Amino acid sequence: MDGVPQQVNDEIDLMELFQTVWDGKWKIVGIAFLSLLSVVGFQFTQPPPSFVATTEIKPINSVEAERYTASNAVGFFEVMATSNEKPNASNEKPNASNEKPNALNTSVLLDLYIEILDERKFFEDAIRKFGLLDRRDFEDDRDFNDAIIELAASIEILPPSNVDGKDKKADIRRYWELVFEFNDDKKWKDVLSFVTNVANDAVRQTLITKFDTSLLVAKQKMTFEIEDLSLQIENALSDYDRKTSDRLEFLKEQAAIARKLGVAKNTIEAQTFSAQNGMFANVKTDTPFYLRGYDAIEKEIELIESRKNKEAFANGLLELEQKKRALEQDKTLERAESLFALTPITSPKDFSAVSVSIEATDFEYKSKRSLMMALALVVGGMIGVMYVLISNAVRNRRQLQQSI
Repeated sequence: MDGVPQQVNDEIDLMELFQTVWDGKWKIVGIAFLSLLSVVGFQFTQPPPSFVATTEIKPINSVEAERYTASNAVGFFEVMATSNEKPNASNEKPNASNEKPNALNTSVLLDLYIEILDERKFFEDAIRKFGLLDRRDFEDDRDFNDAIIELAASIEILPPSNVDGKDKKADIRRYWELVFEFNDDKKWKDVLSFVTNVANDAVRQTLITKFDTSLLVAKQKMTFEIEDLSLQIENALSDYDRKTSDRLEFLKEQAAIARKLGVAKNTIEAQTFSAQNGMFANVKTDTPFYLRGYDAIEKEIELIESRKNKEAFANGLLELEQKKRALEQDKTLERAESLFALTPITSPKDFSAVSVSIEATDFEYKSKRSLMMALALVVGGMIGVMYVLISNAVRNRRQLQQSI
């Protein structure tokens, strides 16, 4: 029997293969678990995963905007322009020719806010305040400050785009967005909260300064106009005195001539002459004034010299006094100041230039931790299966050799 050659069976029995894998399932699970633990341990030694945070900056809604319209009553400084137009969704500037000089709207508030953000100063302050960069990682303060400026500059402030939907390939960005890549979401939310508060207050202070400047200019302009009218009134009275003085000198001269000639009554010459069509009176327009007679001329001199209220005879004086009185009694600026005080601009707690929902910030993580752990499980499982199959094959071979 020893001379009979043994037959080698190379066929794979799938049922036996599955049975082997099933019998070694706990070994496979253990190896996969050890693989997963090794990957998790490696990830704990690495820095936190980075993310791209996107925060929308929206104009305030119509309900909030309505709180500003109280100051529009007198038309001096319209904090919120009444308009049916939607907030400016594009990056275009409003047409100044169509807007009142002291009128603001939600788009103007948003533009002021974005302009302040774009200066990056508040971002730099927040980066220092909340430690987004560690001073110990830099050799000196200069390198540290340069890194802060560079990090603040990396924050993207993106305007709305493709609002009309004409560009089919582009994504629609309806509002302004802050986009920043970092690895600590809590610190970034703290930065957003800090910057939102200080930027809002900066816009508020800008509006207060704008109002105070407009008010100061308007008051100064009114003061100048009153001074000009006072000067014009003085000039009108001075002109009256000069004209009256000149008139008296002229009348006295004419009265003296009339007395010298013995002309007491008006003897202005009237000539008549015949013509084919009838009788005509020819009154000479260049007749000397003294021919009116010294009685009338001296009476006019007497009346002029006896005047006690010269204002009644000054040309245009009444109109000038009316204008001056109207300016002095104008309460527009006082009422504008009172109405402005009723707006949220004067209250730091109530004012909001824009709407920023920090909690709604979208965090898109760039980490592949989940993928790495899944791969660790798969690879570990495959290694476990191979281990079970190989160990089973080795064991079977040993048993076969022992049975020969």
